[in-house]
Amino acid sequence: MGLFSKKKNEEVAIDELTPQIKTKLDELAQKGNQFEEEEQYEEAIQAWKEALSLIPEPQQFYSETIWFLAAIGDIYFQKKQYEKAHKCFDKARGNLSGEGYGNPFVMLRLGECCLEIGDEKNATEYLLRAYMFEGREIFEPDEDGNDDGKKYFDYLRTHVENIE
Repeated sequence: MGLFSKKKNEEVAIDELTPQIKTKLDELAQKGNQFEEEEQYEEAIQAWKEALSLIPEPQQFYSETIWFLAAIGDIYFQKKQYEKAHKCFDKARGNLSGEGYGNPFVMLRLGECCLEIGDEKNATEYLLRAYMFEGREIFEPDEDGNDDGKKYFDYLRTHVENIE
């Protein structure tokens, strides 16, 4: 299987991840999740960064990269480190597997980050994409009762017609 690089007509061969790498990625994902549940956020980020380091270059061709970038970005977002979060979600969006741009959570968080850093044009675009994928539900309170989604939904309603 080949995917095109930026140079015209030059193919980049992308190998499948080995079963050993997939197993290690799963272990590190679970380890990071456990750290996150225990509110050991820096340790979670380190576990997920270690996982990213196992994904061969060019990492942007592997869909697994999206998950780890989104997990790291989400912690930065929760810690209100919006610039760092934005970088993670923007890289996830640009993943060449095609799955980043179509991921409602990535679009939501990217839109939220854009709004927080003052990029209203892109905030509107990405929040609208999240809305188009999932409807209003994506802005509902999460399982922890966090209702920040209301702020972003209200912003979207004031900037896009016919949002209910």
